[in-house]
Amino acid sequence: MPAAANIRRLFLDPQPTYPPPDAAALLGMSARELDGWVAAGELEGEQTGNGLVLPWHEVVSFAMSFWDQEDIEAALGDDLAEAIPELLRLAELHVRIPRMEVVALERVAARDGKSVSAVLGRELLDFVATHAEWLGLGDALAWPA
Repeated sequence: MPAAANIRRLFLDPQPTYPPPDAAALLGMSARELDGWVAAGELEGEQTGNGLVLPWHEVVSFAMSFWDQEDIEAALGDDLAEAIPELLRLAELHVRIPRMEVVALERVAARDGKSVSAVLGRELLDFVATHAEWLGLGDALAWPA
């Protein structure tokens, strides 16, 4: 779980860009690990006269996929509405699906060290992305850019 102070700093005191060591510290990883994510294309930086920097929207987007959103929202507490748009905040949903699908979600969650909610949310994000235009959710999907 990321440090609540790091989450609050990233979401509530955003900087336009972050040098890689600062981004790594905020994300709770080593500079080498962050360099690996950059090399894999998961984080895209910008070259400046002072070297590579990571735009805020890239760091936040990565954090939202790397950290559990439940942890992010808990750390933001009363400041959640200021930090994350309403359509991107967690909401309760009660569904009935075949047991096989429940077992599959539980097994993938256990393998990935995530919650079932996080796994299902990741899968549904693909659905939303596929249908974003006719759903009218393009702006929400484009956040934080």
